[in-house]
Order: sequence, then structure tokens, then C-alpha cells
Amino acid sequence: MKKNFIVSGFLLLIAALPAFADSIVRVQCEEDDFGTEIYINGKFVGECPVDAPVKAGTVQLRARKIVEDDHEKLFEKKLRVVDGAAQRVEVVLTAPQLTEEGKHKNEVAEASAQLRDAERGNIAAMEKIAEYLERGMGVKKNPSEAKLWRSKAEAAIAQEQLRAANAGDINAMENMAARYDAGQGVSKDPSQAQVWRETAEAAKRETRAQEQAVKRKKLAQEQARINQNRIDQISFFEGTEFALNPKNDNPVASTLGLLLCPAMLAGDLISAPFKTTQINNIKSEAALRPSTWGKPDSMIARAYLQHKADTSTVEGSLVVVAAK
Repeated sequence: MKKNFIVSGFLLLIAALPAFADSIVRVQCEEDDFGTEIYINGKFVGECPVDAPVKAGTVQLRARKIVEDDHEKLFEKKLRVVDGAAQRVEVVLTAPQLTEEGKHKNEVAEASAQLRDAERGNIAAMEKIAEYLERGMGVKKNPSEAKLWRSKAEAAIAQEQLRAANAGDINAMENMAARYDAGQGVSKDPSQAQVWRETAEAAKRETRAQEQAVKRKKLAQEQARINQNRIDQISFFEGTEFALNPKNDNPVASTLGLLLCPAMLAGDLISAPFKTTQINNIKSEAALRPSTWGKPDSMIARAYLQHKADTSTVEGSLVVVAAK
């Protein structure tokens, strides 16, 4: 049985064709598609329009149209040729995409740009050109050259971390210790690694001391505020003020307050020394205990912080701690 394959515009038609001994792929094109390259089973058979003989069985059809510079449209499909059967297949070319030649040209340009940046000391470019050399992407594959660029990148990173470590960065100090232990980006030197570990620990202790100093300051400020609030709530003329300014506008209460004012004043004068003593005790407490309050790990400080967590307000409250 003889067969015929037709691509008309974007349609592929498979039909019987008695004029040929073998199967035939006939590719016909609309005017805009003239010149499209046709491949059968990977072999170039001509530009559209074209007839190509094939054997019965599975046929791999590939259409390729060059557009613009380094771009192409493609269509690929496997067809099963059956004696005496005809079929019509729609051919849809892809959107323009880079050809393999165009991709290679771009890779070469990218590798060249990365190499220039790497030679200027750009660490990211060093790592990129190492990757390209390992894969043979845009440059000739060269694993030994890739290893050299990775070593240069590690050395540059080590220098950056060394500058940061010298500037006081604790993470950089620890990284430098690890680098000297492993010989990564620097010459292996266990003694230098130990120096950086000790320097990092000293820096951590100093940082913790500074943080504790800030906590001590905040604790002292909070306690001073509480003490001042307690002092502000002490009134030397509480009774007199109540007599002169009753809490309601009742004329009887106002008159009674005026009558009691001398007695209230006398009571306030009598209690004045006790209130003065109370104020002095609050001030003395604040003066005697600043160092104890300032130590975040002390029993009093811990009890105070727990009190803060357990109560919604400390206004006017008095924290009493029994210390053993």
C-alpha cells in the first residue's frame, strides 16, 4: 500500500498515494512558511514545500523556521504510519526562541563578562566562572582552572571575613577560626585558629557584660520611678485637704469640714514627722540597694522581674523580698 503525508500550511495530512513505492511525506506551505526546514527522523529533507520518501512505521517530523538573528520556531511530533490509513495533524510552531548557536553565543558573552569581573576581584564572578569552567559553559571545560578560581574566591572571602573580624564581628571571628582549622582560603594554622576562638569568646563576654549593664540601668530606672511614685503619694496635709475639699457638694459636709479643719490640721502636724521618716526610709532603701537591684542574677532582681511578669501594673506597689 502506498501512502502520502502532506503539511499544508500548519496541517499535516497522511493519505494513500499510489504513485510511490515508499511512503511519502509531502510538506506544503502557505506563503509565509516557505523556507521552513523539514527534518524526517533527524535528517534534513529540504525546505518547505517538499516531498520526502519514508519507511512505514514511526516517523519523527521536525519543522524549523529561522526568524530574526539567532532565533527559530519549531515543531516536533512522532507519527505512526499505518497502511491504508490517512490522518491530519495540526502543526503549531513555537514562539521564537534562541537557536543552539544563539544560546552558545550568549553563553560565550556571559562567560567573557564574568571572567573580566573575576579578574577585577569580584567574588561572585569568580564563583560563576569556576562553575562555567566545570560545565564547559561558554568556555572550554577545564576542571583544574575551575578549581583555581574557586580557591581565589575562597581566599577573597577569607580576606573579607578577616577585615570584619578585626573590626569586631564575632561571627567573622568564629569563621576565621574555622578557616584556619581547615585551611580554607588561608594557610592551615591551628594556633591562629585558637587565637580567633579565644578572641570571639572574649568579645561574647564583653557583649554580655554590655547587655547586663543595659538591664541594670533599666532596672534602676524602673525602681527609681516606683520609689518616686510612692513618695508622691505621701501627703503631709491629707486630713486638712479633705476637710477643705469634701468629695461632695453637700453644704452640710462643707460646713462640717470647716468646723473640723483645725483638728485635721493638728492631726496632720502630728503625723508629719512619721511621714518624713517614711519618705527618708524610701530614699534610704533606694540608696542602699542600687547595686543589688542592678545585678540581674541577684535574688531580689529575679523576684522583681517575676513580680513584673505576674502583675499588670506596679504603680504604687511595694515589692518585699525575703532574702536568705
